[in-house]
Amino acid sequence: MRTINSPIYKSVIETHHLTIGDFYFFKNLLIAEVKEGIHLDTNNTQTLLKITNSFFKNRPFGHITNRINQYSISPLDIASYSEKLENAVSYCSIIYNNHFDEMNVKIEQHFIKKPYYIANTLEEASFWSKEKVVNTFSISA
Repeated sequence: MRTINSPIYKSVIETHHLTIGDFYFFKNLLIAEVKEGIHLDTNNTQTLLKITNSFFKNRPFGHITNRINQYSISPLDIASYSEKLENAVSYCSIIYNNHFDEMNVKIEQHFIKKPYYIANTLEEASFWSKEKVVNTFSISA
């Protein structure tokens, strides 16, 4: 399900439609919907990184990838991308019974040094990610 068609869409604070995809910013979540056929790399994610680090400046957040489309990213680029998101405390990918996406996500998990969860719905991903942000506040307080 696309974010725009989900019940959580009503809580979106900012939306950014970039050449690589659509990105929905919530109080403590980012939901990324990458466009079909895109290959993400360190060059084409620079604008997203700037927007994200500015929006979440001094605030922890959970990064959710809603894999409604097929796209690719090299493991080294995903490691670099995640390191540049200064306040991301967790990562979650939503897969929709797609064996190809499941295999890719399991590989990506090895290159991100923060909690990483595989979900089946936006609601499940949102709940898990919000819990990680809340736990970050509890630990740092």
